[in-house]
Amino acid sequence: MSNRSSLVTTPSTTTSASPSRTVTCAAVGSTLTTLKGLPRAEDADGVHHPGERSAAVAAGRAEQGVPVAPKVWRDLTDRAARLGVALPDAAA
Repeated sequence: MSNRSSLVTTPSTTTSASPSRTVTCAAVGSTLTTLKGLPRAEDADGVHHPGERSAAVAAGRAEQGVPVAPKVWRDLTDRAARLGVALPDAAA
């Protein structure tokens, strides 16, 4: 038996200031608070909702850059040199 749950929402056609949107946002917030309060599995680093890890990875890469394997980096720098393309200061 799986310990996974799904939360499915339908985008609202109402305006952002509508009461039904406020209620929906509050319900989603309450659900996420409940989810985050659940005990984590022994081998897990926490309880996460869909997209949470991807958002954290994207934020980290926006701040620190995208990791590139050494072989790929060598290939890129070699090609840039052959084509006379200067690498950006942050990447050099």
